[in-house]
Amino acid sequence: MKSWLSVGFAGLGLLLIGCLQGGVIGYKPDAKFVALYTDLKLASIAVGPNMDKASEIRRVILTQHGMTPAEFHEHFMQLAEHPDAWKPFQEQVVARIDAFQKNRKGGPNGQ
Repeated sequence: MKSWLSVGFAGLGLLLIGCLQGGVIGYKPDAKFVALYTDLKLASIAVGPNMDKASEIRRVILTQHGMTPAEFHEHFMQLAEHPDAWKPFQEQVVARIDAFQKNRKGGPNGQ
C-alpha cells in the first residue's frame, strides 16, 4: 500500500511540474500585441531622439490598436514573466519589421 501511495505522489508531482512547464513554455503573446509592439518600435526608430514627438506618436499608435498604456504595460509584463517566450516574440517582431522595410523599398528585391 505504501509503495502505491509513493508512486501516486510521485506521479502527481510529475504532473504538476509538467503543467507548470507547459504554462511557461506554452505562453505566446497574441498577434495583436506583436503588431502593436512592432508599430511602436518602428515609430521609435522614425522619430529618433525627439521625446515629445515620440510620446505623442505612442499615444496615437496605442489608440489605433485600441489599447491603453496600462493594458500595454500589462501585456508587456506578462511577456516578461515568460522568458522562454521572449525570443520567439522578438523573432516575430523582426520578421514584421523586415516585411515593412521590403514593402517600403518597393518589393521583395528592394527595387
